[in-house]
Formats: sequence, C-alpha cells, structure tokens
Amino acid sequence: MKKQVLLKDLKPGMTLAQALISPEGDLLMGAGTMLTVFVIALLQDPAYMTDVLPNGIGMDEMTLCVDVPVRAERVPVEDIAPVRSDGDKRKPPDPAQDSLLDPEYVQTYDMVMAQLEKMFNSQTISRGIDLDAIGQLIADRHLERLCDGARAVAQLHNMNRDGNYLLHHSLHCAILAGLMGRWLHWPQEYRARLILAGLLHDVGKLRIAKDILEKPSRLSRQELEIVHRHPTYSVEILTKSGLGSEADLMAGVLQHHERGDGSGYPSRIKKEMISPFGKILALIDVYDSMTSNRVYAHKTSPFHVFDHLTADMMAGKLDAEYGVLFIKKVCHALTGTWVRLKGGEKAKIIYIDQSRTNSLPIVETTEGNFYDLAHDSRAKIMEMLTMSEALLS
Repeated sequence: MKKQVLLKDLKPGMTLAQALISPEGDLLMGAGTMLTVFVIALLQDPAYMTDVLPNGIGMDEMTLCVDVPVRAERVPVEDIAPVRSDGDKRKPPDPAQDSLLDPEYVQTYDMVMAQLEKMFNSQTISRGIDLDAIGQLIADRHLERLCDGARAVAQLHNMNRDGNYLLHHSLHCAILAGLMGRWLHWPQEYRARLILAGLLHDVGKLRIAKDILEKPSRLSRQELEIVHRHPTYSVEILTKSGLGSEADLMAGVLQHHERGDGSGYPSRIKKEMISPFGKILALIDVYDSMTSNRVYAHKTSPFHVFDHLTADMMAGKLDAEYGVLFIKKVCHALTGTWVRLKGGEKAKIIYIDQSRTNSLPIVETTEGNFYDLAHDSRAKIMEMLTMSEALLS
C-alpha cells in the first residue's frame, strides 16, 4: 500500500515507492530501496536530507512516498538487513524486474551513433569533419538530451558497448562532458563546446592503422609513438574542418593526454598550461576507457577507477578540483545499477554514502544478502554489468 509518510514515522520494512532525487537531478536513493534501520537513520539525518528538502519545508514536515507492508517484525538497531513481513518474505532484487534501460534514451543514443558513423569515416581524414553534419547534430538536440544527469551515467553502464569502440567512447565522453558542464553550472554555449570537444577528441585515431589501435598485446616503442600522435592528428583534422578558431575546443582536444606533472603527451606541458577543457577531458577519457572493454583490457569497476583517478590527483597528474566533483557526481549516479562481486555473485547497488568521494556502496545480492563494501572484506566489486549481463543467469 502506497502512502506519504513523515520522515520521523518511517519504519523498517517499508520500501521507497519513488526515487529520491536531488534538485540537481542526481539519484540519491532508488525506488524499491528497502528501508532498514540503517537506511532510515540516513534519511532522518539533516546533513543527508538538506539538499533534498523542498524550499520552505523542514525536516519535521518532509514526507516520502513509501510502500507499507501489512505487518513488519522488529529488528535490532545494528541489523541493516531488510525486515521481512510476517509470513510474506520479501524477494531479493531481480534485474528482470528492474527498468534498467530507458527505451527513449536508447533510441536517442542509437540515433546519434548512426550520425557519428556517417561523420567518422575515411573521408573525414582527407576532407575534415562535415560542419553541416555537426550543426545538424547540435540543432537536433539529441546529443543534449543524452546529457540528462538523472539517468545518463546509469544508462551508459547498462547499455551494451559492442561494435565500434572509437564511436562509443567518443559519444560517452561527449555525454560525460555535458554532465560536467551541468555540474559546474557553465553557460549553455560553453557547455556545448565542451560536449563537442568530448565528441571529437579522438577523431585523430582515424589516421592510425587498426592493427595498432586494436593490438591485443603490448605496443612497441614505435607503435606507442604513433598512438601518441593522435591528439595532434585530431587538431589537424578539426582545423581542416574549419574549427581552428574554436580555441577552447582545440585546446581540450590537443591536451586531453597532458598531465599536470609534465608526464603527458604530446607536448609534456604542466598544470598551469593545461586548459580547463584539457583537464576535464583527461578525467573523462580515463574513466570511460577503463570502464569499457577494450581489445587489450577487460573493463574494470568504476570504484577501482575512482581510486586510480584519486591517486593521479594526489600525484599532481590530474586536476583535483574537477576530479573530486567528477568522482562524487558519477559515484552517486551509480545507485540502482548492477555489479558482479568477487566470487561471481550479482548484486544491486542500493546506497552510496554522500559525504565522501571515495565511498564504497552497500549492495544487495540476488540471494538477498547485504554487504557494506566499505567495511566488509568478504565482498568486492569486480565490474559493472550491462542490462544483458545482469539478466544472464
């Protein structure tokens, strides 16, 4: 039975009937989350709820839409497992019952991919990108609609990435760039240029032989030098396309592999010389690459990537100001997605602590087991699962 319940009246055994979303569009807690003693304590914490309270509404007046069971048993305060209704055990999460993919989002994504396939071809290398095609892509606003903060990150992880890696990676980076522009509250025009920089940053790879780009083993020194030229190739192609006067865009494309300590390429410049676009695209490029399957590497857990990004920020390679924001926002957007744990168990992320950027989630397995990965050494996330992977038995 659905009803509006005051925060102070929440009881273990109830279930969130509607997702809890911040004013910025971030998913804080998904619909269907079981309210345990642990979760209720979070929802009744003013520090957690401050960003969710509507204007003029205090904690004492805030209500949530919940499903209320007929009867619920009491549980010890320290027990974070869900309370079972007497005589009616709650079923563990089932990916088949989750709306993991938004059909409208997938349709728009496929539409943009089809446009990219026409733009990224052999003619692009010799003639440059078709500016009319870029203009149409922006005018249609399909790309902008993909940068929807409330669902974009989860959708990218739930969709299959089979096929042309370069196209998927380019589109993912454009979407993540659009999200960063929103999170930074940049003006729409500036955000649009960042999206375009994310979309086109790797176009220079069209000039590199596939047997090098898709080589499953370690690249030779000569092959690595060729790959390191791709930002320069991208700039040459975009200049030929008529985009040379777009200073922010061109700087981001050229600098997305530069590092603040001077260890990057192609120019080995240091932090003070790297543009905001370059610093942001560096974060986005690493995140999407490491969370995707590549010929030479299997995708890894976003939480492992967050550790990698944090280490690079601490070492002065990546920008900490942009990096902390990116990790925090992407991390929290993963609520409700499915993962594979060490040992092969499938689990759903049900909660991620909002207070820390390096938080590990609480997950519930298909067997109904709960793990707080920040404190339970028995479980570790190995990878995110796409919808089709989550549905496989």
